[in-house]
Amino acid sequence: MLADTHTLPKERDTSMRNILLTSTLVLAALTGAASAASLQPRYTAGDAQLALSAGVAPGEYSRVEILNILDARRENDADRLAYYLSGANRSSNPSDPAALAQLAAAAGVSGGDYSASELLRLIDARSEGEAATVDFILNRSAKAANPAETVTPGEAQLAAAIGVDPADYTLAELIALQPQADN
Repeated sequence: MLADTHTLPKERDTSMRNILLTSTLVLAALTGAASAASLQPRYTAGDAQLALSAGVAPGEYSRVEILNILDARRENDADRLAYYLSGANRSSNPSDPAALAQLAAAAGVSGGDYSASELLRLIDARSEGEAATVDFILNRSAKAANPAETVTPGEAQLAAAIGVDPADYTLAELIALQPQADN
């Protein structure tokens, strides 16, 4: 008789299975919809904690933006902090003069002298304490190579090795003209 009291009628067993299956499917659908609707589908509890430590709302900024906000707060860099908090770094047009001016202010240089990528590299180099990179960017060493008419000592040496006029070739062309060593 005990065995009979612990077994469920077949109809009730099937009904319970349907309820569990339906609940599982609804939960899976809701979880997937929430992830798909999220601005950041891979947003984790760690990201929420990081956002709260930066004093911003979770989900409002990307992980990289939050790290930049934290770094700007730690260094008391008000311009850089304002740049990231305003969302100017998200500008769809990186050559927007207002965005470039704000980025230049965050980099600590005058606006209009540098491209957006140079300014971003400069900000990162300063925050990482990479003095050589900062100097490289500020001294314009990152600009385009000399035209073929400007001959450097290295180009002169490469040209002399193959017997051509170095002013007629770029550095890349001189390198390509060098004889290949036999192994």
